[in-house]
Parts: sequence; structure tokens; C-alpha cells
Amino acid sequence: MTPSQDIQIISFSNATKDSRKLLKRFVDFHWIHYKNDPQYVPLLDYEYLGFKLIGIHGFFEADNLFLKHAKMQFFLAIRENQVVGRCNAFVNHRHNDHWKDKVGFFGQFETIDDSIVSRTLTEAAAEWLKSHGMDRMRGPQNLPVNEATPGILTRGFDTRPVMYYHYNKPYYEEHLRKAGFKPVKRVLSWEYPVAQPFPENYMRLSEKVIKRYDLKFETWDQRPLDVRKREMLNIYNAAWNDNFGFVPFTEEEFFAIIDDMTLIMDKGLFIFVYKQGESAGFFGGVPNVTEKLGKIGRCRHCELLRAIRMLMGKNKTRGYRLGYLAVKPEYRKLGLDAVMLYKQKLYSEARGYEYADLGWVLDDNKMTIRIIERVGSIPSKTYTVFEKKL
Repeated sequence: MTPSQDIQIISFSNATKDSRKLLKRFVDFHWIHYKNDPQYVPLLDYEYLGFKLIGIHGFFEADNLFLKHAKMQFFLAIRENQVVGRCNAFVNHRHNDHWKDKVGFFGQFETIDDSIVSRTLTEAAAEWLKSHGMDRMRGPQNLPVNEATPGILTRGFDTRPVMYYHYNKPYYEEHLRKAGFKPVKRVLSWEYPVAQPFPENYMRLSEKVIKRYDLKFETWDQRPLDVRKREMLNIYNAAWNDNFGFVPFTEEEFFAIIDDMTLIMDKGLFIFVYKQGESAGFFGGVPNVTEKLGKIGRCRHCELLRAIRMLMGKNKTRGYRLGYLAVKPEYRKLGLDAVMLYKQKLYSEARGYEYADLGWVLDDNKMTIRIIERVGSIPSKTYTVFEKKL
């Protein structure tokens, strides 16, 4: 423990029996912190801590696939024997190998409205990262990397909760700035009312693009699952390779994500496009099961019931999240992303969805932003990624 005024920092790993108890305390804090906040919809505790009985491996468990190429430490800020803040810090070796840098990350950042707590907590994480050879600290980056939206919410605090878009207190941005962090990237999202018609010229242009490039489309089940997995992995890693912060997926990681996704999937929301027989890209969405993940009365430990309600209600969600877009570099600027959005619009409208969340989109991705704005989407959330030198 390291004292700072009246704050103590407990630093621990996830490798021992004692650390398991601390990890439970780590997870419990967000339940307390957001107890009376209707905008906060917590993930299942199983997603953090695992649930061996049904084969779930938690983000924080030592056997998580991410930790095959990363090292992680956890931090609790304690005042008068009460948790007042938390975060983790990690070194992602695949990120640093890919980008040829020495960036360390912090995530799962939560704190009471006290900038001294925030600074003490992030300084402890910074020291750990520095001791592991890092020269910059970036975040917050929650787990799972490449799935959870990076940064903290800085606009859209009253918008609809959507899966893998975490919610946080509005004062976090001020706290991080006071702790010496500066913004380095923003991530944007929009909401689109599905029943709202696309502009006629957009639809006409989409049909022209389809004919010009002899495009063919498939849905999820038109190829065997193992073929579909490899196809998606190859497209995704190629398409996202140069995007800020992206870390190429390993086959093991990506296939595990797809296996998990099939539990909540509406297969009609995935569209695959082929140009003259060659796989060119895909566009996918999943039902916004966050609608079904709300708290169950005052029952804090009703996680199994929440999980059952989520799975039973996946086909009854009013909306979905468009979070999986990838077009191979050699097929960019042909309008394939716009055409896939058009095709998905036709399906989702027939299916009866009311809204679609479109994101997350990097703020310098001008082409995608133009397409989203052109169909009348409404700006929703902005997340900001912060960084400081160590």
C-alpha cells in the first residue's frame, strides 16, 4: 500500500486466491458507484470474473486469451476502508509490436468526484507502466480490447444505453485533464431511425454500384461457420490494420468472439459482399441486448437471472448496434460500405427494428461520416481517448 494524504492504493494481480477476493471488490465498486444512475447498465459480473459452470472466461481471469500477449495489474483506491476509485493498467505486447511504440494502457477507470483520488490512482498505474518500460500512458481502454469503445464518454450522457458503449460520470474528463492527460482521439456514434426513408438518390446510386461492379451478397448462413470465421478474420485484420489503436486479432481470439456473438446474433443483420466472386467486405450488427440487461429490482446477485433474461429477450429488442464494418483496402472508394448499409436498412426495416446505432467511428474517418450523415442519422455519443507522457 502507498499512502497519498488519506488515500491508500492497493496494487494486485489476478494470479492468487487473495487477488480473486480483491477482484470481486473491484467489480462491486461500479454497482455502488452507479447505484442511483438510470443511464448505467452494468455488464454481467460473469463477463469480468468468469463463470466456470457455463464455460465463461472473464476479462480479468488469468486464463483470458488477451493475457497470452499482455501483462496486467489492478489498483484500488481506499479511503477509510471504503473503495473510492479503481483502474487497471496493462501492457499489450501485440499493440506495441504492431505500432512499434511503448504505449501502456489504463482502463476500467472509476472514481468518486475527487480529483485527488483520480490523480493518485492514475499515478500508481503510471508508475507500474513505467516500471515495465512504457513511455506513454493511454486510455481509458476497457476490456475487451477491440470490442469495448475506447476512451471515456464526453458527449451524449443522456443517450440510449447500447452494448459495449460504457457509461461514465461526466466529471471524468476534468479529472483526467487535471491529472496531466490530453485528448488524442475521438470516437463518434449516431442513431438512425430505421423507418426513416433513405434519400432516393442514395438508393439509386446504390443500385448503380451493385450493377457496375457485379456485386453479390450473402447472409450469415450461406457458408459454413468455420469458413465464415476465417473469411471475417482476414477481412477485418486487413481493413482495420492502420486504424488508430487497432491490434490485429489472433485466430484464437477472433474465433472466440464469433462463438460468443452467435449467442445473441440476428443472422440477417450480417451482410457479406463479393466483387466478381472475390470476398470484399462485410457489415454486421447485433441486437442491442443492453435493453434486457437492466437491474432486477434490488437484487444485487441476480446475475444468472439477468443472463437468462438477456438471452431470452435477444429477439425482442427494439434496436441493434452496427459495430462490425470492414472492407478490404483494395476495394475501398467503390461505395461498398454505402451499399451494405442500404442492404441492411432493407432487412432491418422488414424485421421491425426501430433504431440502429452506427458506430464507433474515428473522428478523422471523413468518408464514413459523410455516408452516415447523408442518410439522416442523429449524432449520439462521443468518446475521447486521453494520453500523457511518462
